[in-house]
Amino acid sequence: MRYLIVILLFGLLLSAVNVKEVKRVPIDEKAMLDRHNYYRDQVGVAPLEWSDDLADYAQEWANKLSKKCDMYHSTGPYGENIFWTSGKASETAVVDNWADEKRYFNHRTPVYRARNGNRYGHYTQIIWSETTHVGGAYQKCRHGGEIWVCSYNPHGNIIGEKAF
Repeated sequence: MRYLIVILLFGLLLSAVNVKEVKRVPIDEKAMLDRHNYYRDQVGVAPLEWSDDLADYAQEWANKLSKKCDMYHSTGPYGENIFWTSGKASETAVVDNWADEKRYFNHRTPVYRARNGNRYGHYTQIIWSETTHVGGAYQKCRHGGEIWVCSYNPHGNIIGEKAF
């Protein structure tokens, strides 16, 4: 019995050590989610739900990018939008910036195409009908400014598939 207790305690200790808690910079999650859903409503797709797990993932990536204020995508399993500003931004302004690409997207035949994806990929990730969850975060850059990241699950922007 004593060995069983020791094994159980050791297992609990290992699981506690493996749990990595991310300290998120506070943001207005509702404003960010509402703005995403504003654009999704415009094309008739279901609203997204907020995910704390995705927000943690986004925070980790924003933390990494903020060290040199770089902008490049992670190689993770989620869709991703990244925004940089030399000043301060609001959640709404960040999503509006990504959604501003909608002018380049053909809403009559809403297929994601590789050759034009760099012109509207942020927007199509916001409105991708198969995406159900989003989480977002930001971090101040070491040399000033801010890096914002949103992570999406499941990811969108699949070449040859319809956004909605």
